[in-house]
Amino acid sequence: MFSSIIAHGTKINGPLVMSDNWMIVIAADPLAVPPKERADAAFRLLTTMRPEAQDPALYLSDKPEFFHCGANFANVFCPLCGADIREWWRRPIDAWWKSADRRDLSVVIPCCGRATTLNDLDYDWPQGMACVAISLMNPEFDLEPEERQQIEAALGLPVRIIWEHI
Repeated sequence: MFSSIIAHGTKINGPLVMSDNWMIVIAADPLAVPPKERADAAFRLLTTMRPEAQDPALYLSDKPEFFHCGANFANVFCPLCGADIREWWRRPIDAWWKSADRRDLSVVIPCCGRATTLNDLDYDWPQGMACVAISLMNPEFDLEPEERQQIEAALGLPVRIIWEHI
């Protein structure tokens, strides 16, 4: 069956696939903006490490975006006391998304009244905000520890890996 769908903001015409997985490598620091040369080097390295992957993309901005895990999302917990905060989380993430200043990620968690950031919440399946991200659709394998270290060295920043399932 052929259809036209929108995925990651791109119109795709062709056979419908039941599901896809994206490996999204983001900077662990949500406000870090590496030089373009470093981001390009990390992008080239990752695409060389996973040549079977489709639709490689590099995102680089001075404002963080939210990179989510899609259908893998299960829950959100307080990183300080472990309380389930999923219902509460919907309001601050929505307010952040609509905010003119996406660089402000600070929140006060209602369960224990302590300060943290939206990026540092304990997401059941990693998610996060970042000014730099590299995504690959349907890579065969996750990064090995040495590969991750190579990406971090090329980017000049520690990274977080998110698996988005659609």
